[in-house]
Amino acid sequence: MTVEEMLKQLPYKKALYIKYKFDLWFGREKPPTEQEFLKMVDLKTFNTYIRWERTAEFKHITSIILATKQAEDLILIYNLCKKKVEHSESPEPKDIDMLLKLNKEINLHKKEAENYFKRHGTDQQEEHDHLEL
Repeated sequence: MTVEEMLKQLPYKKALYIKYKFDLWFGREKPPTEQEFLKMVDLKTFNTYIRWERTAEFKHITSIILATKQAEDLILIYNLCKKKVEHSESPEPKDIDMLLKLNKEINLHKKEAENYFKRHGTDQQEEHDHLEL
């Protein structure tokens, strides 16, 4: 599951918060300020979102986002290891092992998060997103 797919499954205000929290504003010049964000979601404080951050749903969303960011890191690490191996007569097995272990760990977390959303789904209706107005 990609971040975009996950965001589509969330109610509008939750998706906006995820974009705000993790700076996922696609094609936007700059993210909104705290006050601009609160105005966007018609709230006075972040208390509702702070409570939501303690839920399993939010933790799994975070896993998907971090898995995506780790995937970018994995590409960087892969490229560094590849350069090191290309410029060496005998490649370091520890570099290859590190890359494989990291890949396995990322995939494990991502699969757990995807399974959560398959089992629990998300509520598409705005009035049932459990956020206080």
